[in-house]
Amino acid sequence: MNKIKILPDNIINQIAAGEVVENPSSVVKELIENSIDSEALSIKIIVKNGGHDLIEVIDDGCGMSRDDLLLAFSRHATSKINNKKSLNNISSLGFRGEALPSIASVSRVNVLTFDGKEGHEIVLSKGELDKREKSAINKGTDIKIKQLFYNTPARKKFLKSPSQELRNITKIVKRFILSYPNISFTYQADGKIIYKFSATSLKKRIVQLFGSKYSDNIISIDSKEGDYRIRGYIGNLNLVQKRRGGQYFFLNGRFVISESISNSIRNCYDSIMQRGEFPFFILFLELDPSFFDINVHPTKIEARFSHKWDIINFINNNIKKELKKILKVLPDISFTTKIDSIDNDLKLDLELKKELDFRAQDTISDKFYNFNKDQIDADVKIEKALDRLDDYESDNSSIMTKDSQIWQIHNKYLVTEINSGLLIIDQHVAHERILYEKVKKAFNSKALPSQSILFPKTMKFDEEDYSKFLDIVPFLEKIGYKMREFGNNSIIIEGVPSDIKWGNEEDIINDVLDRYIEYDKLSSSYLDYVAATYSCKAAVKAGDFLEKEERKKLIDNLFATENPYYCPHGRPIVISIKTDELDKRFERK
Repeated sequence: MNKIKILPDNIINQIAAGEVVENPSSVVKELIENSIDSEALSIKIIVKNGGHDLIEVIDDGCGMSRDDLLLAFSRHATSKINNKKSLNNISSLGFRGEALPSIASVSRVNVLTFDGKEGHEIVLSKGELDKREKSAINKGTDIKIKQLFYNTPARKKFLKSPSQELRNITKIVKRFILSYPNISFTYQADGKIIYKFSATSLKKRIVQLFGSKYSDNIISIDSKEGDYRIRGYIGNLNLVQKRRGGQYFFLNGRFVISESISNSIRNCYDSIMQRGEFPFFILFLELDPSFFDINVHPTKIEARFSHKWDIINFINNNIKKELKKILKVLPDISFTTKIDSIDNDLKLDLELKKELDFRAQDTISDKFYNFNKDQIDADVKIEKALDRLDDYESDNSSIMTKDSQIWQIHNKYLVTEINSGLLIIDQHVAHERILYEKVKKAFNSKALPSQSILFPKTMKFDEEDYSKFLDIVPFLEKIGYKMREFGNNSIIIEGVPSDIKWGNEEDIINDVLDRYIEYDKLSSSYLDYVAATYSCKAAVKAGDFLEKEERKKLIDNLFATENPYYCPHGRPIVISIKTDELDKRFERK
């Protein structure tokens, strides 16, 4: 008896499903690609329970005939290629003929389709035909995938939670929405409409997805050189993030991941962007299909280029050309307070920005602090700049004597006399250390005090980021934020930590959210990062003038901390110069 055997089709399809069908999001990807290849102008995606129970895609494309509908679920049956030459000239998203039979082998499938003359329906289980009949459908195709992996328990148990799978699906759907702005998309999860966009231009689609802020902060790119064309938008410095999330690169309409291209684009910003920051871009590279091979990865997420470095240079040259227009690239600068360090008078420039639309939803997420607006004192007065230092209390007696003098050098360093010589303190990192330890204690005890905002601010997130944002709300409330839902993936900030300057509240939220999305877990190191980020943003800055009493209080509170010598990022806070060292310098010894 032969040891080597030809496997039956159902086993072959289940093995193929292991490559093509990794999770619900991969099913969504394959079905949307089929809809786009059918020249659909309207696509609706419906999922239930993170795709565990149902994935449905409805389109108005060309549909299939009765015979084609059956063939579509046969292995390696495709309308996209028919010979070796066409394999080297692929212009469609799908072409292998593996996806539908692989999906059908691990789920229950129901398909309705209209071929222009009549409607057809088939039902399959485990890849086997259960029912075939005519249907009343009169447009496009409606395909339902139910109970994914129901017949492969080993695969099903490795699915992530419904909420995590939903995030993965949302990420996939967002890529298609960006890639095909000429198509209307509706995306619904568990009865809730997440996205509903009509066909429009790419710029308007970006604004639809990411918010009105992007309208004035994206720079158009459209250039053709020989067989290469690059088009799309790059962000100016208002849109940089601490993570890679805002980077989308499409090759002939297909989202692909290319580390070398992404890194080269980031390098174009090197001279104007800080280390650890990433630019926003949505770029479309259009090439002759013979210039690349998309068939190098089971999910077609990667490509191999025949002239890779020529393509990279072409992209980079066009990005650098736009970045030279520096006035478009520089971030906005807004000042809310100005301190005249000569006469110490506080002058305030208050800029009233957008009026807030108070048509907020009445329902408030139970993850949000239930803030009572009656607590807002209409007679809030600003007594002095930097008065946040006055809130600190310390049981330690001052390390300074009553008559000690503290000088502020260049509004940056504090210099004072001690018994053994001179003490020099960096005022920014000293305040960072104080705030850092204060926040760390707040995480395990009572929340830090909050100050009400006279003009509450709204923040809008995209769907994917908003679900992550809800995870970190309790920690933001611990450091003094008071927020409530405003509907449509947005919030209203009604109270902010008492330590921060006006205008920094959104930066802190964005920074800690970026970090959470990047590492995707709430660990002790993440909480350290939240505390360090907040303390850096809220601390007094180099250039801030401090009153004499504020200088003294800062030093007192610094030496009441557990580690007064280094800031949370490892920079030194204190330098001492002993009298003996001064004597040597002046040749007294």
